[in-house]
Amino acid sequence: MDNRKKIAVIGATGSIGTQTLEIIADRPDLYRATVLAAGTRVDRLIELCRIHRPALAIIADSSL
Repeated sequence: MDNRKKIAVIGATGSIGTQTLEIIADRPDLYRATVLAAGTRVDRLIELCRIHRPALAIIADSSL
């Protein structure tokens, strides 16, 4: 069973989100990013999805 804490990172492409994902990546035994959300930076969100493999990724800007 996976006992890691599941974390949703809102603003994943911003500075705080990036720092949070660095902590998650440094401790894969404790944490897993299961949801990543970003405002408009689609390319960066795709990169993060390739690294963290979340169950869900969200872009807030519906015009994209």
